[in-house]
Amino acid sequence: MPAFGQALWVIGFAQSFANSLSIFASDIGNPASAAIAFGLPAALATAAFLKLGFDAADAYSLAFASWLLLAFWGCYRLGRLLNVGRLLSLSGAAMWLSTPMLWMHESYSATALGMSLLPFYAMCAWPIVWADGPVLRAFPLFVVAAVIAVFMDGYTFMMFAVAVGCTWIVGALRRSGPWTRSALRIGLAGAAFLIAYVLYVLYIGRTSFDLVSLDIFRGWGANIEFLLRPVLGLLWLSDWTGFAESRSATDYFGDPSVFTTSHAVFLMLAAAVGLIINRGDRRAVYAFIAIALIGFYFSLGPSFKFYAMKPGGVVGGAMPETYAPIPTGTAWISSNLPGFDAMRAAYRWSALGMFGLWAAFMASTAARRSLAGVPILVACAVMLLNLPHMTWLDTYIDHRQNMLAVEAVASNIDQNFTDGERVFFAPWGNDFFVTFLAPTIGISAFNIGGDKNMAIAVKQWPDVLQAFPQREADRTIGPNYADLVTTVLTTKTADAVALSFIDNFAPTQGWPVDQEFKGDLLRLADTLEANPALSVTRTDDYAIIRLRH
Repeated sequence: MPAFGQALWVIGFAQSFANSLSIFASDIGNPASAAIAFGLPAALATAAFLKLGFDAADAYSLAFASWLLLAFWGCYRLGRLLNVGRLLSLSGAAMWLSTPMLWMHESYSATALGMSLLPFYAMCAWPIVWADGPVLRAFPLFVVAAVIAVFMDGYTFMMFAVAVGCTWIVGALRRSGPWTRSALRIGLAGAAFLIAYVLYVLYIGRTSFDLVSLDIFRGWGANIEFLLRPVLGLLWLSDWTGFAESRSATDYFGDPSVFTTSHAVFLMLAAAVGLIINRGDRRAVYAFIAIALIGFYFSLGPSFKFYAMKPGGVVGGAMPETYAPIPTGTAWISSNLPGFDAMRAAYRWSALGMFGLWAAFMASTAARRSLAGVPILVACAVMLLNLPHMTWLDTYIDHRQNMLAVEAVASNIDQNFTDGERVFFAPWGNDFFVTFLAPTIGISAFNIGGDKNMAIAVKQWPDVLQAFPQREADRTIGPNYADLVTTVLTTKTADAVALSFIDNFAPTQGWPVDQEFKGDLLRLADTLEANPALSVTRTDDYAIIRLRH
């Protein structure tokens, strides 16, 4: 199974979609139905496999594989559009999907799929922004790609838009025809992105989410050395040759994904080889190089950083400007331009840079007859260099075992709830496990996982639910908890309140989890049980409070 933690969240939405045959989840984030903030195409594919009878782990894995097959085909077709031979197009597709930036982001679910699909998106846009001939007939496919991109992952939707803009500019400069044709091309591209954006806004119900400070962009920006050397312990050949560099999460701002996924040196070398033997469309190569440069530049964040380390005693991933005072010039863009202001994990822009390098390599080998085997050897060499240690495969086995364990837990919990019962889980927070649990056992939960989905749901909660403190802000069970629970039940806001002994985000790291709230909540359950109007059902992980009938 390619992921576990965020897969719980996706599977929860997928199960709800399958239950109701809708693109809105009615089992979580009540009282209103919930729109999934990102990853809708992945969740819908998972829902389809769930309806076909596959278990959760297999349904998610098959959905993931289906989108990767589309990504592979998109790589191949883009190669053919660039006049690359069939064998090299196939080799290039495998080379792209071997990129660690892609498979290292599998834990982020749809983000990995969005990155993998960048060549597919480019293939769909190519006839509009570059190729000669009629453009109107290619417009529907462009719209489909834009819609998939915006619903799959916002990061790669923005990368797609930037790539299209770069390609159109270079394409317009190379043409000698009337300017109206170039205007038509960018007009069609803009219309496709606008259609996709409007559909997303109509679905999600809002135009933006809360923004973050530039310190977040800076902390999650890539150090320059991250682009040039892989991290020790990831790629076996780099480790064996001593090329990899040791890095520790305690030494850097951001999180480990920043310094483990950003390296692009092998694609840089491949692109350099392509430029040396360049016999393809030089303008296309220049366009892709421009895309690569822009992607890597934005990946640095608002400040240049070269071996910038976190001082001892500094807590958190945000990086104040004092630790990286040399600006890149992107701060204004990240603060003010819509779309760009949501790209807080700036290092992910390096995926666009990697796509540009890969595409430049492919375009530079087009129509090459002499030395035809060299590009294929280069592609195979990059794939070899991108191979992880065999122990990496063990994580996929662990993901599946964790999924099976959580499914077994959900099956045991199921017997303590009634189908369709409206349940509030307290303490509440970023409740990934409830997102999976509620649709799986057939209850309607007010809780939901995912920062964006949680923010939307909480604003729609009745006041009696909003009175409960958020778990991430206050991990204590206060003296007013008994009154809060009683009010929820007596006002018929919910049919049951499940006092959760566990942090309902913790199962994303595997099962079993620490029952940090158990002692306090069992004492609270004893207090509530003294009320003759209430009944208490104690389970391994919850104390469920209901009105007596």
